[in-house]
Amino acid sequence: MRRVLRLALPVVTALVALPLTASPAAAAGSAAGLPRGVQKARVVRIVDGDTIEVRFGKSSRTVRVRLLGLDTPEYGRCWFDSATERARTLLPLGRTAYLLRDRDYKDHYGRRLFYVYNHRGLSVARNLIRYGYAKSLLYRKNDRYIRTMRLEEARARKKRLRIWSGRCDSSKDLVAPLPVEARTAGYAGPGWSPDPRFRTCKSALSAGFGPYERSVHPEYAWYHDADRDGLVCER
Repeated sequence: MRRVLRLALPVVTALVALPLTASPAAAAGSAAGLPRGVQKARVVRIVDGDTIEVRFGKSSRTVRVRLLGLDTPEYGRCWFDSATERARTLLPLGRTAYLLRDRDYKDHYGRRLFYVYNHRGLSVARNLIRYGYAKSLLYRKNDRYIRTMRLEEARARKKRLRIWSGRCDSSKDLVAPLPVEARTAGYAGPGWSPDPRFRTCKSALSAGFGPYERSVHPEYAWYHDADRDGLVCER
């Protein structure tokens, strides 16, 4: 019985604790829906699609973080630029990120190992895998969300998205026209590509997309902001 419970728990964790935008109750002052135990940090640099640099609290010390759960293309490989810019889109410089440890805290390069959520509580690794910018990766013993990551990879493979498309990213993939306000907000950039457009927010949410913020996400203009709070397709 003990063994059965041990096998079952990761499934529950994967399917419940790591939605694309993390689910209910977070600590005061944090994005909604973050899992317990997250640490708050500020993004200071995007190294590539799966490596960033952050600062904790008021410290001036920069800490290099290797994101858990995924692996993006290396420098010089197809989709490297797109994956890096997608990470930059999800984690704007100067904004808050929330970091969660698993079993191992450091890798052999001295990088800290964390699952990373952006300022809106979105799982960065899961987003990158879902849209074909990255593969799922079991990094040593850190297996807390590996089932969820593998499910997202299977969906991206089936749809032949980006790294699964059999081609390299092109100028068409790297550049997309955006409204001035979106460019100013730092959302735009090489590698940006919009989410699918749905008839209603309900449909978008059912498919795992949203929410969208005014002046940050171009998709915001597609939907009606009934309460005029600058956010549509809220969960």
